[in-house]
Amino acid sequence: MSFNRKMLKNFDFGLLFNILLLSIIGIITVSSATQAFSGGSNRNFVLQIVWTLLGLGLLIITVAIDYSAFKTYSKFIYVANIIMLVAVIVMGKVTNGANSWFGIGTLGIQPSEFMKISLIILFAKKIEEFEDNVNSFKNLGILFLYAVLPLGMIAYQPDLGTTMVMLAIIIGMLFMGGLDLRVLIGGLLSGAAAIFAVFPFLEPYQQNRLKVFIDPASDPLKNGYNLLQSKIAVGSGQLFGMGLGKGLQSEGKFLPVAYSDFIFSVLGEEFGFVGSVILILLYASMAFRCLKIARIAKDKFGSMVVAGVVSMLIFQMFQNIGMTIGLMPITGITLPFVSYGGSSMFTSMVAIGLVLNVGIRRHKINF
Repeated sequence: MSFNRKMLKNFDFGLLFNILLLSIIGIITVSSATQAFSGGSNRNFVLQIVWTLLGLGLLIITVAIDYSAFKTYSKFIYVANIIMLVAVIVMGKVTNGANSWFGIGTLGIQPSEFMKISLIILFAKKIEEFEDNVNSFKNLGILFLYAVLPLGMIAYQPDLGTTMVMLAIIIGMLFMGGLDLRVLIGGLLSGAAAIFAVFPFLEPYQQNRLKVFIDPASDPLKNGYNLLQSKIAVGSGQLFGMGLGKGLQSEGKFLPVAYSDFIFSVLGEEFGFVGSVILILLYASMAFRCLKIARIAKDKFGSMVVAGVVSMLIFQMFQNIGMTIGLMPITGITLPFVSYGGSSMFTSMVAIGLVLNVGIRRHKINF
């Protein structure tokens, strides 16, 4: 570990405070979603506190290690995560139709979450090595080869949500790395065409999610039920919300997976438009602080790591909130720092740890 008190002057305490606020909002909302203090179980509420504290521990460890070490061992980290993805396909348990979890008692670990960090680190190293020549066919081909294996295995599980997040990471990093806009737009159009091409091969539940995204009222009691109940909850919150623990949709258990996938619906119902805007502003502040660190990073690797983290977290935020109000199709993507879950919390905390790491080491430290 390489750390010195002199680095503290470069530490972005505002970003850390931002993350703590999001995490506290998450703990409070999870307590309401699970009715921890109104007759329900407090298990997930307690575990969310544990996940948050352990995540902060991982954040501290990540900050303490010079981020250049992650560059040095980027391929090892990548291969280790590939092995975990192979193992989960062979030995994992099926949850919500996806074979993407290692079961440990009643808990679980999702290796695809950690693959996000691995891909960010490896792509950052490669983009730095390309020396502003990311547009060459050879270099794009190299990045494609590194991306296609984990993307293919995660899609095979099948985990459409995580696949979408990883694609967002790749697009964000390539854009920040200087990819020609014509190539980027062409790739996006090709991706859109691919969605239509692979639609017949998706699992039935995935096809239904896309169909009800277009018209949830077509199947209000089955496939469109989740989205309709979510929109009712968010709309019921109006300006200031119904109050903590007083949401009719969440308290009546009409909302599915209210403590995780649809946590924003709970927040919108109980804290209203004002609470929702405050949450989104916190994410905007987080993104702004991260991008500021990316701009002043001492090397290309550092700035690309931060770009990957911002792409990951902001896309997850947009996708999760979007699916609760009908702007995006429903996937299993969690709301960073707010939704219940250990794997998601650990990945998000390590990601912010990397950003803070780049920030404190933006100048050479003289001893």
